[in-house]
Amino acid sequence: MRFSFKKNKILITVVMVVLLVFLLNFFQKEVREFFYWFSAPIQKVLWGAGESTSDSLQSIVQVKILKQELDELKLENQELLGQIVALKDLKEENKSLRQALNLELQKDFKLALAQIIGKDISQDFILIDKGSEQGILQAMPIITEQRVLVGKISQVYENFSKVILIFHKESSFDAKIQKEEKDISGVVRGQGSLRILFDLIPREENLSQGDIIVTTALGGIFPKGLLVGKVKEIKKSDVEPFQQAEIEPFFDISQTEILLIILEF
Repeated sequence: MRFSFKKNKILITVVMVVLLVFLLNFFQKEVREFFYWFSAPIQKVLWGAGESTSDSLQSIVQVKILKQELDELKLENQELLGQIVALKDLKEENKSLRQALNLELQKDFKLALAQIIGKDISQDFILIDKGSEQGILQAMPIITEQRVLVGKISQVYENFSKVILIFHKESSFDAKIQKEEKDISGVVRGQGSLRILFDLIPREENLSQGDIIVTTALGGIFPKGLLVGKVKEIKKSDVEPFQQAEIEPFFDISQTEILLIILEF
C-alpha cells in the first residue's frame, strides 16, 4: 500500500511537470510579459544607476580636461606676462640710453647699462645685474643718466656685482663747490644710513645752503664733474680749522632702477 502511494506521488509530480512545461510553451507570450512586468522596476533602477554612474564618470573626465586646459592657459598667460615685462625693461633701458646720449654722456665716458637687482640700505650697498661676463671690473664708478654719482663696484661676480654707495662709511672722495670767484674744495665722506658729509673745508671759506657739490679728478677714484648733492646744513666752529656741511644727496635709491656703469673715463 505504501509502495502504491509513493508510486502515485511520483506519477502526479511527473504529470504536473509535463503540464507546467505545456503551459509555459502554450502561454509563452503571457509568461514573458509577466516576467517583464515584474522585472521592469528593478531594471529601471539598475539602468538609472548605470546612467548616473556613466554621467559621473563623464563629468570627472570633463573636469580633468577643463583643469588641464586651464593650467595650460595659466602657463601661456604667465609667459605673455613675462614677455610684457621684458619688453618694458627693454623700453626702460632704451629710454635710459637715449637720455644718456642726449646728455652727451657717451662722448665723455664709455658706458654700460645695469639694473638694480638687490638692495641692502642698512649696509649701504646694492646689487646690479652685470658682472665679469659683461666686462665689469672692481672700482668702476656707477652713475644715473642724470650724471648723479651713485657709488663704485666693490665686488664682481660672474653675472652680477656689488656696489658700495657713496653713503657707506668707508666711502670718501675729493669734491668741490664751484663758485664764480674760486672753487671750494673738500672731501665727501659717507656717514651710513643714506647720509653724506662734506668735510675738511677750510674755515674761512664762505659756504651757503644750496651750493652744488661735484666730484673732482683728484685721487682718480671718480671722473670730475659728477653731481653729488647740495649743501643742506653748515657746521662751523670758531676753534676748528675746518668746517663741515651736511649734504642733501641727489641720488634717491627709491626712485632709481636703471644705472650706468662707467667702463672708461
